[in-house]
Amino acid sequence: MMASDDHNKVDALEIDIPSTKNRPLGAYKPLGTVRATFDGIPYTLKVPIAVARTLKKLQDGGEVQVSTISSLRQLIAETSEDAAWKRIVSLIDMRDYSSLEASEKLRLDGYPDDVGRRAIERAQSCHLIDDERFGEFYVRGKISAGWGKERIQRELKRKGIDVESVPGWPDEYFNDDDDYRRAFAIASRKHLNGKNDFNKIMRLLASKGYSPAIAYRVAHDILEDE
Repeated sequence: MMASDDHNKVDALEIDIPSTKNRPLGAYKPLGTVRATFDGIPYTLKVPIAVARTLKKLQDGGEVQVSTISSLRQLIAETSEDAAWKRIVSLIDMRDYSSLEASEKLRLDGYPDDVGRRAIERAQSCHLIDDERFGEFYVRGKISAGWGKERIQRELKRKGIDVESVPGWPDEYFNDDDDYRRAFAIASRKHLNGKNDFNKIMRLLASKGYSPAIAYRVAHDILEDE
């Protein structure tokens, strides 16, 4: 049952922090639980685990000062905003993120949509998150890794990036000669045994995102040389 009278006094406050062990990659994190009793009326709220940890630390240090449901909600809201921002900063410390990727991380952590949106907007306002920058560096990095245009375009879309927003896309990054050289280098490392070698090369280059025309030329030239 949820108390509704903001003048009720806090009788007890408990904060439970669940274990995060053995959580599958990409799964929702378990949520912490805040349990309070106001004049004998129970009040329970689920919060992101980082919020629960912060509240527990404050409680252990005697710094939790709440006397009404409103003050508890306000404390949780302020703690959530701060925790979501710190989560964004910790993510960017490891690598660059698109706004969609970062939003998904916050969603899996259990942050409400409005808290996540404000954290992303704050990060964008100070260019901690910049989808245009992300797209440009992502393209250059994947080209260096041997990816073709089609695969890069698919992955950018999955990360919430419109390829048309990438400066210079696609002419600055791709031309048939360079695509052919990269594809040829990749296919030349493929072990061939004389069985369906043409199809093997075609499938390999298709998986890397090269066009059928480029893959065909490379497969033809490699097998002709052999």
